Amino acid sequence: MSGTRTSSTPWYDRRITFVGGLHRSGTALLARIISASPDASGLTGTGAVMDEGQHIQDTYVGGLGNTSEWSFHPHAHLTEEDARRVPDAGARLWASWSPYWDLDAAVLVEKSPPNLTKMRYFQEIFPRSRFIVVTRHPIVQALAVRKWATSTRGRFTYGFPRLVEHWVHAHDVFAEDALHIENLLVLRYEHLMREPERELGRVAKFLGIEVDTAAIGAVDAGRSNRYAELWRTGGRGSWPDVSGAMSGTSGRGAGRPAPTCSATSPTPRCSPATATSSTSTSGTGSARTGTT
Repeated sequence: MSGTRTSSTPWYDRRITFVGGLHRSGTALLARIISASPDASGLTGTGAVMDEGQHIQDTYVGGLGNTSEWSFHPHAHLTEEDARRVPDAGARLWASWSPYWDLDAAVLVEKSPPNLTKMRYFQEIFPRSRFIVVTRHPIVQALAVRKWATSTRGRFTYGFPRLVEHWVHAHDVFAEDALHIENLLVLRYEHLMREPERELGRVAKFLGIEVDTAAIGAVDAGRSNRYAELWRTGGRGSWPDVSGAMSGTSGRGAGRPAPTCSATSPTPRCSPATATSSTSTSGTGSARTGTT
């Protein structure tokens, strides 16, 4: 076993929290908010992109390929079996990450998007760890990735079907793995934007920490609305913060089905034909807490 359930390891009494989710799904925002708590610490000063733990270790393979490819890589999905092949994985990861955490904090945060498909691996190594996954509607996530992409990739014209396919594949892997995870919280990005106080309250309760109220006020509630407007207008819309963008009927591309998706446990699913959900929209994500 790569991890251990005894008190002989330096991480035994730590609540190591892994945050995961596809790029542009809100993982960085959530990790920053959690790390701002006086009870928590994120990795800082690593010199790596976004201070992501995947980049400063040599124990497992991090994300390989671009944002529309990485979950298809053979090493993207890691489980208990992969962890058991490296008996000293826990010690090696702790040595890589612990210098960049404030070890006086009760909760230690590691955020890397590929954590989405590696939860079972980390749980085997760090049995008391907790996991938070952030999901975002696949169409909106794809639009956000293309805006974020370099101009050489075409921004709004490159890889849209592949991005949605990647979303579906990564979340299928996650949904299967989630059945094996003891301490898991699933958040919908859309719900976090719409009701940040409630959603961050769920995070605080799950981790046993306090969340800074200033962080709640900093959440940009209109961010997804702007992408929804782009979808409704076929990529020709502007970027106004309009709460009715999803249901508007004017402008070029009017009448295009608005992307809606509901959260079911553990991951939201959408109908590929219409990009709308066949289930109730009342879901708010799921949480499961085991014995620690």
